[in-house]
Amino acid sequence: MNADLIELLYYVIGGFMVSNISLIIFQVVSYHPYSRPLISILVQSISVLLCLVLIIELNEGVTDLLYSLRFGLSQGLIGIIMILPLFYVLMLYFLFMASIRSRQHDPLLALLDAE
Repeated sequence: MNADLIELLYYVIGGFMVSNISLIIFQVVSYHPYSRPLISILVQSISVLLCLVLIIELNEGVTDLLYSLRFGLSQGLIGIIMILPLFYVLMLYFLFMASIRSRQHDPLLALLDAE
């Protein structure tokens, strides 16, 4: 496989693991008597485990689950940090477009001014 494709796959798998681990933490912390998060926590834990096994299979130097977890999470965070400037530029664009947009004429406000 191409090295760039494998690196992109590491970023995607790592981001998936970061999101699943944050969802597991959220479901454990927000537990209340009426919620039943057992199935979703179990599915998310299995998906994280499968991602770890996939990282071990793709990377020959990784043989330990803990090291592959650290490797995957670090690659996911690096990928998220690399995407953040794009979101920053898009947010600035939408804020700029919202700030230069003029209001439409409202006849009800004109009636209030006439009184």
